[in-house]
Amino acid sequence: MRVFTQQILIVTAGLLSCALMTVISLQFLSHDISQSQRYHADNTLSLTQSVFYSTIQSLDDLANLNIDDCSPASLLKMRQTVFLSDYIKDAGLVQNNHLACTTTGGELEVPLELDPPSYTTNLDFDVWLNQQLIIFDHLHSGMVIRKGDFTVVIANNTFSSLEYGDNQWEVVNRVDEHYTHLIGTPGTFRRAELDEMEEVDDNYHYFHRCSQTYDFCIALSLYNFTLIKSKFGFLIFSLLFSAAFGILISISSDTLIKRHGSMGSRVRRGINKGHFVCHVQPLVDLQSKRIIGGEVLTRFEDQHGKLMPDEFIPEIRKLRLTWPFTLMIIKDALSQLQASGAITSDTKVSFNIFPCDVENNNIADLQALPEVQQFKGGITLEITEDLQLDSLVANQHINHIIQQGFEVAIDDFGTGYSNLKQLKNFRCQYLKIDKSFVFDLEAGSIRSSLVPHMVEIAKKSDLKVIAEGVENLMQCKVLEDLDVEFGQGWMFGKPMPISQFVEKYTQSNGSTD
Repeated sequence: MRVFTQQILIVTAGLLSCALMTVISLQFLSHDISQSQRYHADNTLSLTQSVFYSTIQSLDDLANLNIDDCSPASLLKMRQTVFLSDYIKDAGLVQNNHLACTTTGGELEVPLELDPPSYTTNLDFDVWLNQQLIIFDHLHSGMVIRKGDFTVVIANNTFSSLEYGDNQWEVVNRVDEHYTHLIGTPGTFRRAELDEMEEVDDNYHYFHRCSQTYDFCIALSLYNFTLIKSKFGFLIFSLLFSAAFGILISISSDTLIKRHGSMGSRVRRGINKGHFVCHVQPLVDLQSKRIIGGEVLTRFEDQHGKLMPDEFIPEIRKLRLTWPFTLMIIKDALSQLQASGAITSDTKVSFNIFPCDVENNNIADLQALPEVQQFKGGITLEITEDLQLDSLVANQHINHIIQQGFEVAIDDFGTGYSNLKQLKNFRCQYLKIDKSFVFDLEAGSIRSSLVPHMVEIAKKSDLKVIAEGVENLMQCKVLEDLDVEFGQGWMFGKPMPISQFVEKYTQSNGSTD
């Protein structure tokens, strides 16, 4: 169930990340489209202003040429003016409301009478819209503008750059809040009191701006999907990037969850957040069967489940957290036991010590702990046989804590790095026979035959013996016959919470004093 939940979290993290990146990408795309539309609107307004400015400038230039006939010299001057303009396609001379000549057609055989203009601006410009004109033998649709005796032609394709996809645009003339269509898509311009206006809906992005210099307004209605199509490559890239980002987040989440649930992370958090719990296994006097104390052991459980000692102890060594772990256990156990009120001077409580902390002399800090100083009972440090302890420095450290009042027991004797010399050098008080030897007492195996020799070695070294792993009466009887002083095992009690141990200890000793 926990694995299934983790998979849901991983998939959810990936999907949410993908959705977030998609939203960000779309927001960025929307912003980019809006900026592109504003840029397009600015260019359109600039183009329109340039066209009208060039037109007015050209008409003023023609008026200043003092032309009153269609002579070759006059036509040459008019053609020079057209050539200098970027937008004017043709120019003509008007006499008596008749078009007499043009720069492209020369002098007309029959002057052409002008029709009434489409409208007249405030600046007295006459404007004809959508006139069909032949310029250099080609038919053009354009706008004719007249001022005074001259006309100029602006081809409709001058504004071809505004034609893009489904976008709509319109240029209108504004006279006293009266608007007249000039060019573009009629009806695009939306009447409003504002000279500048911008609106956005689901389909279109609308702009209009009115010139402060000339009597015209330009309106743009830009179809959103047109620009989205132009950004299609970016859109595909964004979606692929969002999907890749979601996958990356899923992989990262999986890695983080695995790391969070790894042995090392769990152990490290356990030390900092109290996931390690102290249990005590009773230590019994084999002659009287009275509980005289116990060995403090550790259990671990967090949201990921339980860890057995043979799992977390190696990890603690690997993380080099042996001393913080040991201090945490000693402080917690001693404070709980002392607070119970059941501890007497005869109570013996033992703790397992890592050999590296003996070698580094971390154990020298124990005497200064308030929990140690306030504890009424005796404290035994159980040290497993190890090559690290086979040194003069380690011997000195152990002997120093013995002088401070601690007792020392050699744990798991006979299973690891065995060196009888250590028994004399340490001047320890106890020797603990490993449970693997006790288990074989019933079978009469070769290993079981070593137990009497171990007891004999301990007696010769003035050590008391503690037998681990005592599970039944037969084992207990053999150990009693061998004159083993103390026993520890399931026969007397499994490792239990401190509160339960205190209750059993009190019952065994018949007093709470």
